Amino acid sequence: MRAFSVLSWNIHGAVGRDGRFDLSRVAAVIAAAHPDVATLQEVGEVHGRMPAIDQARLLGEMTGMNWRFMANLTHGIRRYGNAILSPHPILFSHQYDLTVGKREPRGCLRVDLDLGEGAQVHVLNLHLGLGLRERRRQAMLLSADILRDAALAFPLVVAGDFNRWMPGPVRALLRRALSDVAHLLGRQEPTYPARLPLFRLDRVLVDDGARPSRIAVLRGGDASVASDHLPLWVELEVGARARAQPETGASLPQA
Repeated sequence: MRAFSVLSWNIHGAVGRDGRFDLSRVAAVIAAAHPDVATLQEVGEVHGRMPAIDQARLLGEMTGMNWRFMANLTHGIRRYGNAILSPHPILFSHQYDLTVGKREPRGCLRVDLDLGEGAQVHVLNLHLGLGLRERRRQAMLLSADILRDAALAFPLVVAGDFNRWMPGPVRALLRRALSDVAHLLGRQEPTYPARLPLFRLDRVLVDDGARPSRIAVLRGGDASVASDHLPLWVELEVGARARAQPETGASLPQA
């Protein structure tokens, strides 16, 4: 087993609680946390500010990390999506569509990280919808289509903004394959809104290839003002080898 840390954060297009756009504050929080992977949501334009892919690229440059970006919403002045940053090499990346009907476009970004010596970790970064029925359908897509992917042979981490604060069918569907780190460690701290956190919208889930050891919600300084969400930080121990051999050709091509 080896240590593996995760930072998950809805950065609100780098527009802070003070209404100021400042990408450097976001980068500073990420860099100070030294995560093995950072899963970011709402990366991109808010009211006509810097384009989404430029935000992802600059965050990668500012933190010295590899990066991948997936656009979810690409019409009008609201253009944003999910990004993943990591100091580890990104072997593969892929995007899954979680859009339900005519609801706001949603997605899940997957990367496979190379930890060295044959070890890998699969990371899924998602931002679920606002409606209960919408989230239920998205959970079904995750459970039935994505989590059964034959290429997911290494430890799996699913992180992001779940837009959910109460138990319900989404939790019931996902817990068949995944465990909420906060439940496992008995620390269910809220992350939203940043000024006075009341709701636990941001979560990290793991399968049995990862063992949680610590969880914290980052507060103070830039972490408390750079977005309307607080960053969630988790430390895991992950297995060094694949649980099973991936099927031939099952690994996804780089996006």
